[in-house]
Amino acid sequence: MSEETDNLPLCVDLDGTFIRSDLLIEGVLRLLRHRPLDAWRLPIWLAKGKQHLKGRLARAVDPPKTPPPVNREVLAWLEEEKANGRKILLVTASHEEALGPVRDLFPFDEILASDDETNLKGRTKAALLVERFGEQGFDYAGDSTSDQAVWEHARKAIVVYHDESTLTKTKAVYDVERSFCTNSTSWPDWVRAIRVHQWAKNLLIALPFLAGHHFHTVWQLAGLAAAFLAMSLCASGTYLWNDLLDLEYDRAHPRKRDRLAASGRTSLQRILIASTGLVAAGLVGGFVLSPTFGLLLLGYIATTLSYSLYFKRVAIADIFLLTFLYLSRIVGGIIISEAKVSFWLFAFTFLIFLSLAAAKRCVELRITADSGDGEIKGRGYLQDDLPTISALGIASGVASCIVLSLYSNSDQVTSLYARHEWFWGICVIAFYWITRIWFLTHRGLMHDDPVVFALKDRGTWILALAGLACVLLAQPLPS
Repeated sequence: MSEETDNLPLCVDLDGTFIRSDLLIEGVLRLLRHRPLDAWRLPIWLAKGKQHLKGRLARAVDPPKTPPPVNREVLAWLEEEKANGRKILLVTASHEEALGPVRDLFPFDEILASDDETNLKGRTKAALLVERFGEQGFDYAGDSTSDQAVWEHARKAIVVYHDESTLTKTKAVYDVERSFCTNSTSWPDWVRAIRVHQWAKNLLIALPFLAGHHFHTVWQLAGLAAAFLAMSLCASGTYLWNDLLDLEYDRAHPRKRDRLAASGRTSLQRILIASTGLVAAGLVGGFVLSPTFGLLLLGYIATTLSYSLYFKRVAIADIFLLTFLYLSRIVGGIIISEAKVSFWLFAFTFLIFLSLAAAKRCVELRITADSGDGEIKGRGYLQDDLPTISALGIASGVASCIVLSLYSNSDQVTSLYARHEWFWGICVIAFYWITRIWFLTHRGLMHDDPVVFALKDRGTWILALAGLACVLLAQPLPS
């Protein structure tokens, strides 16, 4: 083989090959994130052609400042080829106006992209490259079935694949020179992505059952367990949706950039399928348990989406909305267990979770302050808001303990506990715990999610055991 033939131009696809993402899907997500009221335009744009959709998306929202993650192995190989004097072209079906910071990720000799008239994909891409370089006058790196039309006319195929079966099938048809595997996920990655540890929040479903001392209705435990699972599945699905909508901000965050969606360790399509499947399974389970509980789950999902799409960026409102999401779990427990609604229960849980939501924002503001930025990316807060949010959180935390102390001296407690004076121990423990939470928050030692912190914190577990001991010593009576 001559040196001239061996140094043919190398044409590289973008989505799923050079970068671990898909700019078209990201464009749709960015429109939903920044201009959700324009979502109805998407089918109209698509009806006029995929290239029209790409162009409108590219112009609807400015490109993100943080580029999508690069396939590092592919990048290293391209740098070697570039150093050897090879001409390297980026040939992508993404719209030319949507490339943004992608252009700066590698010094391509030329970039060929779609425009308003042409969708540079599949056979259209193949025809353009054959016209430029001739039959088998180039090598091509791609990852999808649409790239097969290009490999048919290329000298060599460079394959970026997710599973071995895809590579085996490709090798059987095309002359594969190099291959790169991008499947870097494992089941622990998915467990972290769907936030299984956050399922602990859904244990609040059992709180009305326990607070009302419905110990004689043990059969309801099965219903509560099923409700817990249904709400957990819905929550996990919405967590994935939130990750997709927050891509650009998570990529700029020191810890969240390692999330499954932001890091690109799996495709956005897989995350969309997984999230939709989780929500659907949770809703089906919820409606089977109780139509009312199913409607509650629909409201929970709608509230979560409104939070992700808009209220997350509204100062103070986001904290209150997070608090109401916690309260929805209490309402779900009341629906399933048929327990009586208690003012004390709602007042205490509202105030304590308002305090924890404020702590979450304080942690983010402190991280932002340490990084030198003036505001939290994707939030409605400035660095100067830290004292105000801190005061709100501390005040609501103290107020929750006051409500708990008033409850401990109410007629309800005296009717539910034989030795109700022990219930004051719970008040002291709760006050100590919330004080400790804010002490650690101000010291910068708090995790950016207080729930995650509580689950891992030895001190919290010790206090929880002490609180349980106080409940047992108070000798709870069945209702």
